[in-house]
Amino acid sequence: MSQKDNSQIWLIPFADLMSVLVILFLALYGYSVNTKRSDYEMAMALMQKELGAADADKKIKDMGLTKKVEEDLKKQIQDGQLGVEVTTSRIKLTFASPVLFDSGSATLKEGAKDLLKSVAENLKTMDNPVLVEGHTDAARMLGHKFRSNRELSLMRAFSVIDYLIFRGLAPEKLTACGYGEFRPVGPNTTEEERAKNRRIEIIVMREEGRES
Repeated sequence: MSQKDNSQIWLIPFADLMSVLVILFLALYGYSVNTKRSDYEMAMALMQKELGAADADKKIKDMGLTKKVEEDLKKQIQDGQLGVEVTTSRIKLTFASPVLFDSGSATLKEGAKDLLKSVAENLKTMDNPVLVEGHTDAARMLGHKFRSNRELSLMRAFSVIDYLIFRGLAPEKLTACGYGEFRPVGPNTTEEERAKNRRIEIIVMREEGRES
């Protein structure tokens, strides 16, 4: 009587494992497509924590900040005054300039301070470096005290940083940049498009995005 060959029996559980992994990845892909990026990142961080990933707690803390800002400034996000973008390297909050400043001015509006107060309270709980970028449209500076759009954008970034420091953030983790009209998000051919280019971006650098 011939002996049954069991040398390939390992293929059965291996095939089952591959099927489960394919289903898992398809489920994660579907979840990522139909879910806000911050929710997806939080879900992945929680999964990584369960699997014992060393930096999972840091990711969960980062996403906690994002979710808190989204909750605190929900109306501004819905109105298009604030945008939130999450990637593996950063969390970017984009404020439309008219929300924070009058035209040609680098002085924060009183209402702007209420918006930035919520951001500052959340940033204080983190050790991450924070970059504040000022951007303008390409319209020429006429009749204003600033010599160029770049100077205006930089002074606006400094105004935001000064307020964040006033609210308790450590100055050493804050950096200001002013790009003027040189990093537009769209063309400057219509007023609506120019309005999108006038913005302040507060960028929180995530741990895994830093250079060693």
